[in-house]
Amino acid sequence: QNLADLLEAKKADLGKSAKSVQPEDWRYYENKLRKNKYNVDNEKIREYFPADRVIAGMFDIYQTLLGVTFVEDKTGERWEPSVKRYSVKDASGQVVAYFFMDLFPREGKYNHAAAFTLHKGYVNAGGQYHAPASAIVSNFSAPSGDRPSLLQHDEVETLFHEFGHIMHQVLTRAKYGTLSGTAVKRDFVEAPSQMLESWAWEKEPLIKMSGHYKTGKPLPEEDIKKLVAAKNLNNGIKYLRQLSFALLDMTYHTQPKINTTEVYKKLAKTVMLVPIPEGTIPEASFSHLMGGYDAGYYGYLWSEVFAADMFTRFEKAGLFDKKVGAEYRKWILEPGGTMNPKDLISNFLGRKPNMDAFFKDLGIDKNLARSAN
Repeated sequence: QNLADLLEAKKADLGKSAKSVQPEDWRYYENKLRKNKYNVDNEKIREYFPADRVIAGMFDIYQTLLGVTFVEDKTGERWEPSVKRYSVKDASGQVVAYFFMDLFPREGKYNHAAAFTLHKGYVNAGGQYHAPASAIVSNFSAPSGDRPSLLQHDEVETLFHEFGHIMHQVLTRAKYGTLSGTAVKRDFVEAPSQMLESWAWEKEPLIKMSGHYKTGKPLPEEDIKKLVAAKNLNNGIKYLRQLSFALLDMTYHTQPKINTTEVYKKLAKTVMLVPIPEGTIPEASFSHLMGGYDAGYYGYLWSEVFAADMFTRFEKAGLFDKKVGAEYRKWILEPGGTMNPKDLISNFLGRKPNMDAFFKDLGIDKNLARSAN
């Protein structure tokens, strides 16, 4: 159905000559559908998300939930003047960690969004905890003239995701560095930060961290409703894409000899249902394949199930509930790799995890999904 909708949008532009959806069509016509079907204009909405306003609102949310305070250190070392450095203080005022924010592009810089551990947390020989340090790196649009850095909504979601990794890395209390922070089983590493993306889709947080760069007024509730209504647009293609990447990665790493481009071409056509352009080698830019997710890329989709389930506790108790936030910190963020993820999740939820919340989030009837399974 997603492909049919995209093809109809393409035919509206090109007429009957449009026979199929190509890779270069997908994002273009998805954006058109978002505008025409849901009346969501990404460029208009980004005017309500100045980076400084979003970061201040995000900090407030994380500080409230996790019982910490972020204090900017304007005198400490950093690798570039635009980078900001922060101390993380616990409820007693003690500095427990540090993090850096390197958010804007510059020549030669890493061009993806990520969170990097700089110093791991661990108990030293004197019995004291060595404060960890991490860096969030991204490439959001830089301020220009009298126009501040403005984030698209998907960049707000990315910011919440990567900062979730930062919290996982710096709030660790694991005894050993090799097991601290995000040094967990690879198919669990995305779950804590995926869970924290949820705040970027809720009305109260969106109002808290938005403010038009000219008027200061928050994103109107009507626009929030439209944004949320369009959340699952083209999720069929999105999840087929994730499945094709997971199968690609696993196929590469379970065969002694393989034509990597032919496998990519086959899976794109039969699983994602959008072919790759002839003469291209898209796997050459798939950095996850050799960046720590080798034979583990399936974890991105796998962990979304647990992320959705964990968010149900906040849905029930309240998005800013400090008690649930403290338990999230205790069971999900602090242990690192010292416990099995299924035990961490079960202890936080007070039960075994299930897929109900994941299906609900996608708008899928759980009973229908189970019968199909």
